[in-house]
Amino acid sequence: MRRFVPAAVVLATGALAISITAYTQSPRTANPANRAVYGAEQATRGKTLYTQNCSKCHMENLQGNCPAENVRPSAAYVCAAPRTAPPLVGDAFLQRWYSAGDLYARIRWSMPADNVGGLSADDNLAILAYVLQSNGFSAGRELRNDATALKTMVLQEKTKNTNTAVKDSVNDLGISEAYYTEEQAARGKNYYYGACGMCHTAEPNGPNGLNMPHETGLGWHWGNQWRYTVQAGKQWLETNSRISGKPQMWDTVADLYNKIRTSQPAYAVGALSTEQYLGIVAYLLKQNGFPAGKDELTDNLNLMRNMTMEKGYQRLFNGKDLTGWAFVLGANCPPKTEQGCAQTSPGSTFTVSNGILYDTGTPHGYMYPKKKFGPNFTLRAEYRYMPYPGMEDDKDFYGNSGYLLFIEKHDVWPRTLEIQGRSNMEMNINAMDGHAMFTFDDELRKKVRNPAGQWNAVEIVSKGNEVWNYLNGTLLSHVSQHDFPSSGYIGFQAESGPIQYRNIRIKPE
Repeated sequence: MRRFVPAAVVLATGALAISITAYTQSPRTANPANRAVYGAEQATRGKTLYTQNCSKCHMENLQGNCPAENVRPSAAYVCAAPRTAPPLVGDAFLQRWYSAGDLYARIRWSMPADNVGGLSADDNLAILAYVLQSNGFSAGRELRNDATALKTMVLQEKTKNTNTAVKDSVNDLGISEAYYTEEQAARGKNYYYGACGMCHTAEPNGPNGLNMPHETGLGWHWGNQWRYTVQAGKQWLETNSRISGKPQMWDTVADLYNKIRTSQPAYAVGALSTEQYLGIVAYLLKQNGFPAGKDELTDNLNLMRNMTMEKGYQRLFNGKDLTGWAFVLGANCPPKTEQGCAQTSPGSTFTVSNGILYDTGTPHGYMYPKKKFGPNFTLRAEYRYMPYPGMEDDKDFYGNSGYLLFIEKHDVWPRTLEIQGRSNMEMNINAMDGHAMFTFDDELRKKVRNPAGQWNAVEIVSKGNEVWNYLNGTLLSHVSQHDFPSSGYIGFQAESGPIQYRNIRIKPE
């Protein structure tokens, strides 16, 4: 997200130059263990610096010249007209920042508007101290130029979900599709306008004016200014997958979160607190139609990698447990529920830990979603094998697994069209107790597969009587005809060694 905002425009958006007046509030009620504090002498010096560098925009009384922003956070960030600046006191202002570190980054690296970066770190810390004093925070130890410590100094307590009746939105397998809470998204909206609103907008009446119908998140030129957006809508979340080599902005919440926390805001890349980044992502998810639930989005990339953002896809694995899955495990027999000997519980074969589904491969069998799919669907998943101790070359690795399509009658093994997951045979075809006509490019497979220890992306596309199979975005095999049922269960095989899975999802058509 590049930024092309001339100095005059920065001034127009009211980036922070801090104020100076006797305006005070009652002491803040932020978490006593982590509340923001400052040095009294530091705040006195900050008042003088504010007068010299900031008051011409934000006014002597810290009120700015956007009256609508003084009472509460407005529905749209109205302080965007030329030569306006937001207030630097009051709840509306404080709610735009989770921590003193978030606010300091804005001051330090985007202010004063006519001399960006022209003040020293100590001067900016003094100005921050004065703003905290003016907002009713108590004096204490002096602020230091320590980004980690500043991010722990809370300005506003987090609002928490106290409604025990809140339920997750779940799909027809009972798997949650909710990634954040309403309260987190509400906080994130304020954070977004504090840290991102000078360049981006997510609302038609946001700080950067128009939302044009052809927006794609890349920006457009309007007059002599550049405007950028991370807007709501299907074009921002273009969902043709990169797995198939087509455009895709974000496959998972982890992709979006990593993009924002490692490259934004433009004025101070990576400078915000974790809570502020998480809130901003929650807000963007809400703006793009993803449902809220009972649990907040947390700073756990493994879980985020199981939160699909692809249009039309539903999760088959929630990253937390085996909800929605059934099992058939045993040697050459149907399940016990059908007078066989195979177990129907996961046992120690299939387990979940920290966003990853572990498959030991022992005993033989498979797990499957408790729903039939077909004939038209796109299945996507990521898997990896782990190298064994002492392994010298990936050619010596012999992991085995597979994707069992169109299962009607459960057994070990069932009649199925297997798409191979076996190491050194990935995406080959095994028509078990049936027939299939297919092509397979083994030489191309050798070029695109990732070795043991690295993740691989699988895509299986079934349409009518044909099946296309991709590994890491490359088509390796094509079944042009088969004699298996038009729909059935999809099994993930346990066979002869451990394998790991994540981000399992499907798009029925």
